[in-house]
Amino acid sequence: MRKSGQVTVFFSLALLCIFSLMCGLLESARTAGSRSYLKLAADSAMDSVFSRYHREAWEKYRLFLLECESDDEVEKAWKGFVKPYMDSSGWYSMDMEKADTVGIFRITDGGGQYLKQEILDYMKYGIFENMTDEKGAEDLLKNLKEARAVKRLSGSFRDNEREAVRLERALEDINDSLKQQKAYWRAAYERIEDYDGPGFRREADRLEREMNRIPSLIKTYGKRADDLKNSINETNNGLSAAQEELSEEVREALSGDTSCYGSYVNQDGERRREIEALPGQMEQMKEVMEQAKERSFEVESIIDNWDNDDEEDDGPDLSELWGSVGEIWDEANIPSLSYSNGVKDTEKQRLLEQVEGFIQTGLLSLVLPDGKEISKGILSDDSFPSVTCGEGQVLEAGLMDRILFGEYCNRFLTSFLSEEDKEVKYELEYLVSGKKTDEENLKQTVLDVLMIREGMNLIHILSDGQKREEAMALAGLITGSVGLAPLTGIVAFFIMSIWALGEAIVDVKMLLEGKKVVFLKSRDTWRLSLDGLLELGRTGTCAGGKEDENGIGYTGYLKLLLFLGEPGQQHYRLMDMIQMNLCRKQADFHMVHCVYQAEVRATVRSRHMFFGGNNPFYPVEVRTEKAY
Repeated sequence: MRKSGQVTVFFSLALLCIFSLMCGLLESARTAGSRSYLKLAADSAMDSVFSRYHREAWEKYRLFLLECESDDEVEKAWKGFVKPYMDSSGWYSMDMEKADTVGIFRITDGGGQYLKQEILDYMKYGIFENMTDEKGAEDLLKNLKEARAVKRLSGSFRDNEREAVRLERALEDINDSLKQQKAYWRAAYERIEDYDGPGFRREADRLEREMNRIPSLIKTYGKRADDLKNSINETNNGLSAAQEELSEEVREALSGDTSCYGSYVNQDGERRREIEALPGQMEQMKEVMEQAKERSFEVESIIDNWDNDDEEDDGPDLSELWGSVGEIWDEANIPSLSYSNGVKDTEKQRLLEQVEGFIQTGLLSLVLPDGKEISKGILSDDSFPSVTCGEGQVLEAGLMDRILFGEYCNRFLTSFLSEEDKEVKYELEYLVSGKKTDEENLKQTVLDVLMIREGMNLIHILSDGQKREEAMALAGLITGSVGLAPLTGIVAFFIMSIWALGEAIVDVKMLLEGKKVVFLKSRDTWRLSLDGLLELGRTGTCAGGKEDENGIGYTGYLKLLLFLGEPGQQHYRLMDMIQMNLCRKQADFHMVHCVYQAEVRATVRSRHMFFGGNNPFYPVEVRTEKAY
């Protein structure tokens, strides 16, 4: 019986299909597994690379920094960590063909955004007391900007006041010249009464020389009047531009207390017309004076040529002859101005101006606690990140990010009040000021704190009717009872601004002594009287006051300055401080070598288990990235 092979062939073909399907499934599973294994290996290797962070940077600043001078170091380290995975790939059968770092982001890149992110990642686990929220941060920023704007405007108005005082002094010079002319006129008239022709002409010549000074004095007066007018216009433009930064109450107070500047300029226009008429009057007087001098020569000639032969003749009538000279001289009326200068108590004015002079000449010596030495640290280093990477960089940071940055810096950096013995001590001050020495940084920071306090103090004075009345009373003493009302208002505002400055000096002295000062002043927390202000100008010394328990300390005001500053600039300066301090143990440490994020792309060669023909190998690509 002949057997048929159809069933055998059928089953053989079926088994072949089944085995092919099973092998394909196995190959597909192995390929998928190899990709998963490769991804796991790549990520694990990258984790191992980033686990080699700089230990001292973490211990001192709680920052993860991977120190690598070149991109090749990351690639080489990654290959080293991934090699054991390749050697143990077993079933997956992998060999590394190539690997490249395609994205390296260093901590100095991005305008400081990577350092900011690390700080925020660390600070989100912090516990803070009395920390403001987003709304509070907005209000704080508004108050700080308002204080800065008020300080800027008060400085401009103070400059205007000084120009007004110089204008008054120019007017005083003109009045003094006119008074001197009257004195020479009277002296010449006395010589006429004494029948002294040469003496009369000497006094007349002195009078003429004094009259010749008038055009120069008027020119000086006109220049100062023009300078004042232009300066007030610029200040008013600045006041208009700052409207958005000022609250409605402060805007109204400033507008009311500074309106006197415009009134003064308008009133000075009438006064200036009277002053500019003086040269014409002087010319008329000179003509009369020449006639009087000519007549004096005629009188002397008559007397000298008188014929004394007649014994009954008593000689010439000297009274009548010289009286004719006096009649002509009487026509030379010395003009007088209907306006007098408005600064009568120049001593008090000088003392007030002296207070502001301390800011330029000896502020640190005025506010430093007794026995406290200024650090001599120097920060000049051309390798600082702020020098090599920070130029022109801009970093956007939210209000809460700025507050957290300030809290971070307060935790890890030193300041004037710190007790640590370091070569460079004023690290927080450097973040604020960015100068090359500790002394310069402290001086600039003190000026910036003074700016905040002066602005806030003036805001309080503008809202306190009693202090405004005291300032107006002192202004009345300075300008005198005959002083121009607008000038009295100008001097009153000057006194208020100097008073705010004097109180700010006391505030800063307290802060440097380690005491607290409230942000918003009240009558109870105000310390400096007007008498104390004048004494400050006289002696150049001041004493701190009682500490405000609910106030803000020195480092708190430094955090306010950081809050106001440019974030990118501050982040690079922070890198400067980190680099400088870590270099004490590792001289070649540079922040620019520190990696924050890296990406590696690699290609490995894997082998087909069941298929492949003449080319059983195939490439597998992998991408891995890591950031702290």
